[in-house]
Amino acid sequence: MKSRACVLALVTLWLAACGSDVESTPGVPVSPFMQVMSHASGDTLSEPVVRLTGTVNVPGKLAGLTARVNDGEARAVEYTEKTSTAGVFAVELTLPEGDNEVRLEAVDQSGGTSARVLSLRYAQAPQVQVLSPEEGLAITVRRVRVDAVATDNVAVTALSYTLNDGEEQTLALPTTAEGAVSFEVTPRPGANQVVVRARDAKGNTGEKTVTFRFGGLSTAGGLHSGTLRNGRVYVWGRNNRGQLGLGVDVTANQTQPQAVPGIENAASVAFNQNFSMALDSAGAVWTWGENADGQLGLGQPGTPDVAPRYAATKVPGLTGAVAVAPGFRHALVLMEDGTVRAFGNNADGQLGDGTTTARDYPVTVLGLTDVVKLVAGSMHSVALKRDGTVWTWGRNTYGNLGTGTAGTQGRPTAEVVPGLADVVDLANGRDHILAVHADGTVSSWGLGVSGQLGNGTSGANTQSATPGKVPGATDVSAVFANGNYSFARRADGSLLAWGQNGNGQLGVGDDEDRAVPTESSPEVKPLSAMGMGATHVIAVRGDGSVYAWGWNFNGSLGPDAVIDRWSYTDPVPVTLP
Repeated sequence: MKSRACVLALVTLWLAACGSDVESTPGVPVSPFMQVMSHASGDTLSEPVVRLTGTVNVPGKLAGLTARVNDGEARAVEYTEKTSTAGVFAVELTLPEGDNEVRLEAVDQSGGTSARVLSLRYAQAPQVQVLSPEEGLAITVRRVRVDAVATDNVAVTALSYTLNDGEEQTLALPTTAEGAVSFEVTPRPGANQVVVRARDAKGNTGEKTVTFRFGGLSTAGGLHSGTLRNGRVYVWGRNNRGQLGLGVDVTANQTQPQAVPGIENAASVAFNQNFSMALDSAGAVWTWGENADGQLGLGQPGTPDVAPRYAATKVPGLTGAVAVAPGFRHALVLMEDGTVRAFGNNADGQLGDGTTTARDYPVTVLGLTDVVKLVAGSMHSVALKRDGTVWTWGRNTYGNLGTGTAGTQGRPTAEVVPGLADVVDLANGRDHILAVHADGTVSSWGLGVSGQLGNGTSGANTQSATPGKVPGATDVSAVFANGNYSFARRADGSLLAWGQNGNGQLGVGDDEDRAVPTESSPEVKPLSAMGMGATHVIAVRGDGSVYAWGWNFNGSLGPDAVIDRWSYTDPVPVTLP
C-alpha cells in the first residue's frame, strides 16, 4: 500500500511539471495517462491539417479516446494497443484560421478519465510562385525579368526579393487579387539565385527560390563543340587550329568530351568558326584557337600577336567582363558597366571603333552604353540595350544593319535599328539577325537564301534590309542562330526551327530546308541552353543532360558510336566525364 502511495505521489509531481494543459482531480490518480508526441501546446502551424500522435498508459482497459477542436463535436481517435496497459494513438484534425484549443480525452473501463488540452494556432502563410525565369534556365541577356505571384487568405502586406547575397529589396504590393508582380534583376556571370518573400499582417512569411544561370552553357563552332559544367569547360570535335584548347601536345580531333586545362571557375563559354572564348567568374576573358586576324585579343598596341593558341590564354588587361560573343573572325566583350570591347578582323568596321583597322587587342566600341547583350556574325556586330533598342555596325551586304538599305559599304560605328522597339533577346547567324520582342513575337532581317528569316521566302538573292515579323513565332522567350538557320525557344521550353537543314541541323527528323517556323525535336524540352555551329547543334535540357544533332565530322557531335561524315536529324545524347 505504501509503495502504491509513493507511485501516485511521483505521478502527481510529474504531471505538475507538465504544465497547465494536463487536467486532473486533486487527490485522484490520473487514469489513464496520455502523452502527445508530435506537437507541443503553443505551436503555430502553417498548414490547416495537423496530425497528432502519442501514447496512452492505462492500468486496465481503455474504453474510449476522443479529440475535439474548439467547441466542435468529439470524434473517435484511432488507438492501437501495444501491451495490456499501453498503446499508441494517431488522429488528423483540421484547424480553422487563428487560435485553437484541441482537447484529447481518454476513458478507461472503470470510468476514470483524463484529458490533455493543446493550444495550436493555424496561421496561413502567403503563397509565392515564381513563374519565370524557370529553374535551371540559362539566360544570355543581362536583364532578367522575374514574374511572380504572391497571394494570401487575407492579404499580402509586404513583398520583397533578394538576388544572390545582396540586400533585401522592397517590391510594390500586387494591385490585383491574382497577386501578380514583376521586377527586373541584373545577374552576375554564372549561377544566380532569386528569393521572393511575401508577408501578411500577422507576420506569416512565405517565400520561393529560383536558380538560373547567366551566360553560355553550351556552344559550337565550325566543327568543334563545348559545354559548361561545375566551372569546367568540356570540349570535343575538330582540333586542327587548337580550338579545343587541350594544349600543344593534343592536336588530334576528339570524339569524347575533354576538360580544358587551366580553367576551373568558368561562368560562360562561346565558340565560333575555329576559335573559342570563355569567361570566368572573376570577370577575366580566356581565348584559344585560330588567331590569324587577332581574334584572340592577346596582342598589345605596337606588339602584334596573331599566333594561334593551343591552350586557354587570359586576355591581358581585360577585367570586369560579364559576357563574350565571338563572330567568325572577331570578338565582342560586354563589360560590367554596360560598355563594349572588341578585337579581331575589322575590314567592314565590325569592331565599331570608327575605323576599318584590325585590332589584336581590345578596343572600345564607340557610343555604346547600357548594353545587356551582344552577338557577332560574319563581319557584323549587334548590341541590345536595356531600353529595348538594337544597335548594329559592320557589314551590310545583305541588309545586316537593318537600316532599310543594303550595300557593300560597311559602317564602323554603332547606330540604332530604326523602328525596332521592346526587344528582349537577340541572335544572329552568318548574315541574318533575329530579335525577340516583349510580346513574344520575333523579327528578322538580313540574308534569307535558305529560309533563315522564317518569313516564307528563300532562294538566291533573298534578303531583307528591314526587320519584319516571323509568322507563326509566338510566345517566344529566346532565339538562337548560326550559319543559315534559326531556332526559337518558347515559354514552355519547346523549340521552333527554320532555315538551312541539309545536315539535319533543325532537328525536325529530315534534311529539308524550312522557310517558316517548324516544331523541332521534343526530346530536348524543356530547353535550358543551346549552342549552334555552322551545321550542328549542342543543346542542354532542363535536367542538365546534353544532346547534339546535325553534321558529324571529326567528332563534332561527341559520342564515339556516331558515324563520322554523317548527318543526324534527331538528338544524340552526349555523356560528359
